[in-house]
Amino acid sequence: MLLPGEFKRRWDANKSGPLIKFNNKSLRNTNFSDELKQFLCRGGLPKSPPPYLELRGVLKPITTVFNMPKEFQQYWFLGSTGSGNPICITEEQENVVFLDSSDHYKEVLINRSLSQFAECLLVYSEMIDKAIDANGEDAFVDNDIPDSVIKWLKKELERIDVKCMEEGCFWFDEIKALFE
Repeated sequence: MLLPGEFKRRWDANKSGPLIKFNNKSLRNTNFSDELKQFLCRGGLPKSPPPYLELRGVLKPITTVFNMPKEFQQYWFLGSTGSGNPICITEEQENVVFLDSSDHYKEVLINRSLSQFAECLLVYSEMIDKAIDANGEDAFVDNDIPDSVIKWLKKELERIDVKCMEEGCFWFDEIKALFE
């Protein structure tokens, strides 16, 4: 399991953008585990990590951010995908998911924990570096990523969270898109 300090140490803020830390006070009265709270407050998360995600420095019930029915109150808004789908943390299991707005806000798994999500962001960034080293500055943007690098990424994602690589999950779809 990736600890907040290790994530902070491994994330290259100069290259990949700054980490945003969450306010401990805003998380104090939530039902989240101390582990999750510490990760957000001590380690933080990147503001705009690849693949085209936007994360906020505040965790709020999604029903207070968007006009959504009460049945969604267990989702805490964390940010959004490149497609504009809300990224959330589920209140009880603390899974990181996105809600697919094109499919009646169906829950789609990203990772089973925040630390796994952070570690997946690290290896995805490392994959981009490997692609650039192999095929030049525009390799990622041009989707000119060597198959061996994509296979390495897939193996790393499976190592971190085997469930995130099941068909229909976020990282499974990201890998599939890289092979196209």
